[in-house]
Amino acid sequence: MFFFKSCPPFRTSEPKCFSILRLFIAIIFSSVIIIYAWISIEEFVSNIDEPNLYISELDEHFTYPGFRVCPKVLSNYNGDDTIDTLNISLYKLYRDISSSQLYIPNDYSFYDNKIHGLNDLNLYDFNTLYELHNNYSIPTNANFFIRDHDNNRCRIFIPPSINDEFSRIVEFKPFFVANELLFIITSDNSSIYSYFEINFESITINKRNLTIQSALANRNPNKDLKDVNTTLIPNQYFITRGRYVIYELILKERISYSSYFSGYLGFKASNISTFLEIEEKELASTPNASYTALELRFQYNFIIREQQKFQITVARVISNIGGFYGALSGIFVLLFGASKLTPWGICQKYVCCWSYRRSFKRHLASRYVSRAGIPLADDPRKLPLGAELSDRVAVLEHLLKEYYIDAYYLEKLRTTRKRYLDLRNNNFELLKLLGDDIDEDLKDDIALERLEDGSTS
Repeated sequence: MFFFKSCPPFRTSEPKCFSILRLFIAIIFSSVIIIYAWISIEEFVSNIDEPNLYISELDEHFTYPGFRVCPKVLSNYNGDDTIDTLNISLYKLYRDISSSQLYIPNDYSFYDNKIHGLNDLNLYDFNTLYELHNNYSIPTNANFFIRDHDNNRCRIFIPPSINDEFSRIVEFKPFFVANELLFIITSDNSSIYSYFEINFESITINKRNLTIQSALANRNPNKDLKDVNTTLIPNQYFITRGRYVIYELILKERISYSSYFSGYLGFKASNISTFLEIEEKELASTPNASYTALELRFQYNFIIREQQKFQITVARVISNIGGFYGALSGIFVLLFGASKLTPWGICQKYVCCWSYRRSFKRHLASRYVSRAGIPLADDPRKLPLGAELSDRVAVLEHLLKEYYIDAYYLEKLRTTRKRYLDLRNNNFELLKLLGDDIDEDLKDDIALERLEDGSTS
């Protein structure tokens, strides 16, 4: 904008060399702005393909995931689904965080409140599986599994809501342990099946539902916690029959764009999806191939959030270019002063259709074309016949008031002055009515001010 204001014709009140210097600086500044805008747009275009992925941690409690497990065969199987049954036993394991040593409760209890220290735990190793499978006096905790009504051969694991038994870290003074789950899977016709298919379906997350009311009330944040059953992105894993498999789970929450176009404009990603990232470790075969062991453990006690975000957006490009232009404009104004105000823009001058511009000119002429001429356009020293300079001043004041100067406080001052004059005139009327009953000294300005204040002393 300052470039066009610096172009000829130059101001007649300034030396020509000064005007040329100002035009030269304006050309340099304009060129720098164009180069900066070009670099910004080129950088935006080069990074337009994929958004960046920003990773953070969510400190929220969660259960082990619920899953569906089904026995499968490599060839066609026409067995009776009503006869084939899948049996799953569940046990709780504890892993010492410092040494990674695994423990199992002495009484194979599933509940942490029955365990008070190392005396209540036994060391767990690979050979313990044989006893867990063959000792029928050991509880199986099978109440966490339900039959899949769509496929009688499948079972669905439904963990309870978040409680001490499913917390990530358990404190057994003086050490901390992480709980893990051990599943022993058997089938009445185990020799028929080749592998098991596992689909993780949902997980319960203890989310904080912080509202404006609770924040203003300064409530305890723990009171706003709520268990939310979250659906996981569909996934599928396979376990060979007779194997000991360890799944190390990483719970992730991804926030992505429904459309990259909204990301280009600077809007935040809003599509939230939760999924498991699983690292599979397969150990040697179990001592007895008639059963399969699955061990679940979490690598972290927090949720990893992956949020898509475009580093460079259209809004950011415009903001950068606008800020750079504003900085150079400020320097230019500091060096050469401010340019003239422009109350009319491109829409009034060029863009709008001819009928609109003609209507705009007609309304403008009805207000500012008078018998005293056009303000700022006609020479005030050559007024038409019958015109007075006061008419020209009145039109010019209206132009300044409508386009340049905020006259709010002046109008308020006029209202106050009018009220003062009305009060003064009322006091004069009062003096006339009193006539000779008051002293002549009360007719001066001091007396009037006293009357206006309600005092005659």
